[in-house]
Amino acid sequence: MWLIILVYAGLVCTLTAVSYALMFRPKCKSLEFTRQASLERGEFDENLLNLDWQEWSFASPYGYALKGQYLQGKKNAPAALFVHGITWSRYGMVKYMRPFIERGWNVAAFDLAGHGASIAPRRFYPSYGFYEKYDIKAGVEALHSLFSDARLYGLFGESLGAASALQYAPLAKEASSRKIDFIVADCSFSSAWEELLEQYREIHIPNFIAWPSAHMTRFFVRLLRGFDLKEASPSKAVMLTDMPIIFAHGMEDSYVPTIMSVQMASARMSNRIGLTDLVLIPGAGHAVGILTDKARWLAAVDSFIDRVFYEEDPMRNSVVCNEYMDEKNK
Repeated sequence: MWLIILVYAGLVCTLTAVSYALMFRPKCKSLEFTRQASLERGEFDENLLNLDWQEWSFASPYGYALKGQYLQGKKNAPAALFVHGITWSRYGMVKYMRPFIERGWNVAAFDLAGHGASIAPRRFYPSYGFYEKYDIKAGVEALHSLFSDARLYGLFGESLGAASALQYAPLAKEASSRKIDFIVADCSFSSAWEELLEQYREIHIPNFIAWPSAHMTRFFVRLLRGFDLKEASPSKAVMLTDMPIIFAHGMEDSYVPTIMSVQMASARMSNRIGLTDLVLIPGAGHAVGILTDKARWLAAVDSFIDRVFYEEDPMRNSVVCNEYMDEKNK
């Protein structure tokens, strides 16, 4: 009996240690590695990097410097801030910037805390949006300082960047905040807690091991990182703001389930909370929707931005959610 208990406790503790290490001690790639890898994948070419990019830095409210780059577009053109995914860097967002650069937009991107050139204390990264949302708020302020005459301000995020952008959205309502007109959230998770449980389900961890391990991981995050995993929740944040949001997701995403974006979009649409849209990309895995079907991705985002600009019907695209849910339930 004692042997069984010891083996069980050992399995739970081992899974907890592995979970914490994978979620909170990931190896972030260097700035040069991400640049070269993105070039080799064909996400952009050297000609784009040879444009008149300017180095950029602004202060996090937690005391460290966030580094990035910006490119000035046409006078009075829209301005957008781009936020990358976990372990990567600003270069991961160039594939999203490219079509907007070609149109003369003002664009800026920065490395999240602990990523790329942004050095930060370990406790702040990654926090799955809990701390990052305040860094994005600082980034939005800095974006306005760079491009004070822009006629529209947008926020684009991928994966962790998308989840952080969605958690930032309620902060944009604060009186002291500079405005953001819309958010494009590509392959965001709905909750750090749910993402942890989903990873356990993905590798078929039995519930009697997964459940105590998840709660132990949550305990250590509180103890060592100062926040609750359940508080890193884009799904809760998007219900607290009428910020226009378009959710994008690859339909073959095995890292962050497509259903997470569908459910967030559907919840907002059902409750008639703000302008909400959804684009699903067939055949696309995680964070490659714009590369898999650029025309489909861009057409949906362009249509959404037009609706933001002209303040059209917020409920027009709810049929996409309904069709996906119907297919999922068959």
